[in-house]
Amino acid sequence: MSRRPGRVASLWPVLGFAVACGCGGPPRPGLLAEADRVSQTPAGRSAAALAPGAFAHAEKLRKDAQTAYDNGDRTGSETLAERAIAAYQHAVVIGRIAAANETMNRARLSLTQAEQSLAQNEAEQKRISAHADDLELRVNVVKDAMPIVPVGPSDPAREQARLRSARSLALDARLLCTGAKMVSPDAQGLAEAQVALSDLDKRLQSKPRPAPIEAAMRSRAQCLSALTAARRTAAAVSTLGRSDQLLAELSAMGGLAPTRDDRGVAITLRGLFAGEKLTKEGKDRLESLGRVSKAHPEFPVEVVVHSGGRRAGRDDPAADRQRGNTVADALVHGGAVEEKIAVEAAGSAHPVLDPAIARDTRRNDRVEIIFIDPGG
Repeated sequence: MSRRPGRVASLWPVLGFAVACGCGGPPRPGLLAEADRVSQTPAGRSAAALAPGAFAHAEKLRKDAQTAYDNGDRTGSETLAERAIAAYQHAVVIGRIAAANETMNRARLSLTQAEQSLAQNEAEQKRISAHADDLELRVNVVKDAMPIVPVGPSDPAREQARLRSARSLALDARLLCTGAKMVSPDAQGLAEAQVALSDLDKRLQSKPRPAPIEAAMRSRAQCLSALTAARRTAAAVSTLGRSDQLLAELSAMGGLAPTRDDRGVAITLRGLFAGEKLTKEGKDRLESLGRVSKAHPEFPVEVVVHSGGRRAGRDDPAADRQRGNTVADALVHGGAVEEKIAVEAAGSAHPVLDPAIARDTRRNDRVEIIFIDPGG
């Protein structure tokens, strides 16, 4: 009887601990603690700002997990906490995507602004370049229009040189007047320039002494002035920057070496013909130029046939014009507009090699293709 109270007394601490554990409920799940931690990370706080909807859903799941735990549902609490962690991670991913999209949009905006600024700078550069070209052309017109001091007869050799110069200037005048007519048939001063040029051509056919070099210089100035006026008349069709583009396209084709002059953009072709027919290479080259002309319909085209090699300097306008028409047909086959092509037979007025000096003047045989710049 004396030993039982001692045994009961020794069990009180164990019973008290058991009662205490039973009354305190289940321990807090680790997943719920992990959900709390994830919600407070920098990525989680960033997601709250960048993906508020997804973050709010994760928060609700975490609170539901806490409620389940408070109600003694440990299994439900762990399940909800696990879902909450996954939802937080989903919100973080959405937030990162949103941040990336925002960065991309800012980059696109910066790129658009940079492209607009570049386009404005290029347009301004082209405008200034076009204005400079116009001023240069006006200066040339003024120079050519300056009073010409008449020169009397000279010795036969110099007189022959002066006659060749007069023929060359007359050809320049004819090409400029033709260009003016193609740009604007009613250009101011064009009719008068054509009348003066016709009179000059008649004088040159008779090989006058002294050579009418002053009249030739004056005729060239008149035709250049008419072309300038034609470009002002046609200014409604703006070609600002198109001349640069055309020049770049022709340069990119290779082997053409395009140049600019008062008329526009010019290229020189040799070896187009075998006899009186185009070679395959010549035909292909001309058709490719026809495609370029089709892409730039605002530029009329002059076909100028030069000779002086195969006929020892003796001109044959009919043969040259026939060759010019063959060239024009190939351009049209490539896509050029027939009504915007003019053919000129230049003969030997613009020799590359002087027939009086050079033994072989075959380089004088050539074809010029000029894309007349209508200005604007």
